[in-house]
Amino acid sequence: MREGIGSVFLYNMIILFIIIVFGLLSATISYYKAFKVNERLLFMIDKFEGYNNLSVEEMHDFLKSIGYASVPGANVQSQCPSSKDGGTLITSKNAHHLYCVYYFSDDRGNNEVGNTNGDNEPIYYNYAVTTYIYLDLPIVGSLKLPVYTKGERIYNFSDDQVQGGKI
Repeated sequence: MREGIGSVFLYNMIILFIIIVFGLLSATISYYKAFKVNERLLFMIDKFEGYNNLSVEEMHDFLKSIGYASVPGANVQSQCPSSKDGGTLITSKNAHHLYCVYYFSDDRGNNEVGNTNGDNEPIYYNYAVTTYIYLDLPIVGSLKLPVYTKGERIYNFSDDQVQGGKI
């Protein structure tokens, strides 16, 4: 009789171990995918030297092609915090997908404080992107976990280039 109780306990431990391992594995893969989306969006912003109509169009096409969750008819800006780490929210009002883009107007280090271009404009600016991991679990319900990534500094080449404006 004692052997039967021991084997049931052992089977329960094995099942619990398998559930925990697969849960951690799926969480890691989901985080990796969200981070990869962030990096791709930041690449598109760098490619078009800012968050403008060209980068927004390419972002929309990319997010649509990978099957990223869309938010039809909802105001995306109301779901994003208005500022994060000193950056200003500039996400497009007509965005079809839930992602937040933040603009940092003056991204200089402490040793570069006096450096400006000829018109006293900052030499560098920066963007950050927040995307979300969507989990739809049967018992818990749906969860939305943010993944925040700040991009590399971008050099301000022209004085008349509009940065950080709402699209």
